[in-house]
Amino acid sequence: MRGYQLASGGSGVYQAEEARISQGAVESNHLGFNGTGFVNYDNITGSYAEWTVESSAAAGAVLALRYANGTTANRPMDISVNGTVVSAGRPFNPTADWDTWATSSLAVALKSGTNTIRATAATADGGPNVDQITIS
Repeated sequence: MRGYQLASGGSGVYQAEEARISQGAVESNHLGFNGTGFVNYDNITGSYAEWTVESSAAAGAVLALRYANGTTANRPMDISVNGTVVSAGRPFNPTADWDTWATSSLAVALKSGTNTIRATAATADGGPNVDQITIS
């Protein structure tokens, strides 16, 4: 897992395969992902990907999570920043297939210094495949 330094007002792209992963695996068997792969969550509640992000100042940011969901059902996740859930049961609705990627964005607050961002599967179906997060 790598940490990233954001300049005040800066942005960053953080690959899922570089995150801390619990109950999931890095795979590359679907098309259209960025980096070297994506995270395929195990089909279990509580599986997650977590990123460490360094920010030079406390600031509001937009967190965009790029995902694919080739099922016919929503795969909701709890999004947390620094241990606090900022979006519970956030929907990650189906995309056309596992090779079609979509983005879900939300406003978050980062503190100065080290921040952790975690996307945790909220149901026994697990989360969608996660490609990356972007902070802007």
